[in-house]
Amino acid sequence: MLDAAIAPELFLRRIKEEFPEITWNTYRHLTHGWDHAVLILDDALVFRAPKAPTSRSDVENEAGLLRHLERKLEVGIPRYIYQAADGSFGGYRLLPGRELDPGTFRKLSAEERETIAGQLAAFLTSMHETPKSVAQRRQVPEEDAAKDYEDLVRDTEALVFPHLARRDNLAIGSFLTELAAELDQGRPTALLHGDLSGEHILWDAGKRQVNIIDFSDRMLGDPAIDFSGLLAYGRGFAERVFEEYGGPGDERMFQRARLCFKRIALETMVHSLQGYPCTFEEGYAEFKERFDG
Repeated sequence: MLDAAIAPELFLRRIKEEFPEITWNTYRHLTHGWDHAVLILDDALVFRAPKAPTSRSDVENEAGLLRHLERKLEVGIPRYIYQAADGSFGGYRLLPGRELDPGTFRKLSAEERETIAGQLAAFLTSMHETPKSVAQRRQVPEEDAAKDYEDLVRDTEALVFPHLARRDNLAIGSFLTELAAELDQGRPTALLHGDLSGEHILWDAGKRQVNIIDFSDRMLGDPAIDFSGLLAYGRGFAERVFEEYGGPGDERMFQRARLCFKRIALETMVHSLQGYPCTFEEGYAEFKERFDG
């Protein structure tokens, strides 16, 4: 098995051992990922290995699920063409496009934004309509909303509150009460991307094509979660995608997406204090923008 925490040179050696037919001149080692070690060879091939210990079938399960989704999606998604025999890593052809961060999004034309909204709505509709039996066969985990909420409250109060002013803590307390109320409501369940944000949405301007990457947070859960990251582009855009969406939902779904969007700020602050590759300042800036807005 490959230890994903090892130096990139050893990762490269494993690739060469496993796939001797592959040659390359240059590589890039991406260090900002949370879940996977990532190498890009000659800006053409992407190899990913889970950082945490996983079962032998983890890469195969992701690859198999993506092959199933690929048949019904208009957007581009990774298609694994290399899988290590021991299941520890896999590779696919680099998908074209620029990360659709909010700054890049603001520079696009109204026509481009409308095209992106339509493609994202179609992607989410197809993703969320995937039979649960397909997800379960590929061992997609299920969201435990109650436990996730308990963990958020515990970690926020223990780690974040000591760093904030009383008025901020009161605002967070009110938010957590509002979030708890939503847990008591019936919610639909669907196959989710799980982290549909700017760094995972690529816009190929030449082909006017959306490509989606990084399905490592896939899960069965509330479809509202997949709309939350789209609010970074503005409420109007997220609502436009929601209007075009045809998947499972209910009358409270967009409100839950707004709560999830605010929740991300708390999670960023918590994760920064737990040693993940983000900063408390980033999380606090998100908090001020999303809670004051």
